[in-house]
This record gives sequence, C-alpha cells and structure tokens, in this order.
Amino acid sequence: MKKQSKTTSQFIFTVYAEDKRGLIGQLMVFFNRRYYDVHSLNVARTDISDLVMITIEATVPAPEVFTLQEKLKKIIEVHSVAVTPGEVGLKKTGFYRLSIDALGESLWQLLHKYGATLSSIDKDSLVISKTGQDKDLAELYSLLEGPSLLGFCKSALILESSLIPFEQLDKMRIEDHESAVVTN
Repeated sequence: MKKQSKTTSQFIFTVYAEDKRGLIGQLMVFFNRRYYDVHSLNVARTDISDLVMITIEATVPAPEVFTLQEKLKKIIEVHSVAVTPGEVGLKKTGFYRLSIDALGESLWQLLHKYGATLSSIDKDSLVISKTGQDKDLAELYSLLEGPSLLGFCKSALILESSLIPFEQLDKMRIEDHESAVVTN
C-alpha cells in the first residue's frame, strides 16, 4: 500500500454534476487509487432537477490537489469542481442518543450551555442534536460519554460558500455545451 506524503492536508471538494447512476463510484476511484482518506461524502439535490452537489471532505497531499481537481473535471457528468482548504470553520451536525435516565436538570443545563437541542424522545432514549465544528461536537461528546450515551454520529458537511448562483450555473452549462459542440 502506498503511503501518503507527509504534507497532507484536509480539503473539501465541491462537485456540481448531472445526477447519473455510477457517478459516485467514478469520483471515488480517483480518491481510492491514491489511498486518500475520505472523511465525509454528501450528495445533495439542487433545485435544478438533474443537478446534484457532491461534497467530499478528504485528506490529500497539497501538491496533488490541483491534479485531482482537473481529473474530476474530466468526468463527463461533472460541471464544476471547487476546492477549499479544510481548515476553515466548517459546521456539521452531531446526533447523540442517550438513555432516558440521563434526562434531568444537569442535561438541560448542558444543552443550554452548548447550544444543543432535544430532537426526539421515546420511552427508552432521547436524541440530542448540535451543530458546530468538529471540536465542538467532540467536546460535547466527551461530556456526555459514559453509560448513558448509547450512540453518536455526525453529518457530512455542505460548504455554504460553494452554493453557486443560478446565473453561474447557466453560464457553466452554456460553456460546457459550446465546448462539446466545438470538439464534435
């Protein structure tokens, strides 16, 4: 197995592409071939019927980021690929399942202090949700850790600044169409 370079950093790749079967597999091939660690993957529908926004959070050697970005752009269904350093303050949502026995004044104080909310409750357990950076979610996890914590997961991220205005999407589609006509 090939070892990653010591200069690896976390990056967020935001891909706008046509919603086609097998697209995720095509994208992941480029990450898997080079043994890049993918930390999160999110596929979100957009308000344009056949267009999806795919967000990939991965550890990639900095010198290889541009090459990877260009390779992803060559996939036929891909309209654009933007790359952002992973160090920016990105928010995710953490979900903590707790035993119903944890419900009490100290839990309410903790929820208030950390800006968490009670998402659901049933006869045996309750779910708390919190939106924040990874370190915020980990801090709350460490405070909740113990016999009452039954489970935890966190969402993949969507980089808010990667949301492309309609005009830019239309321009991308026209440019893609024009380049396809010129090459045919």
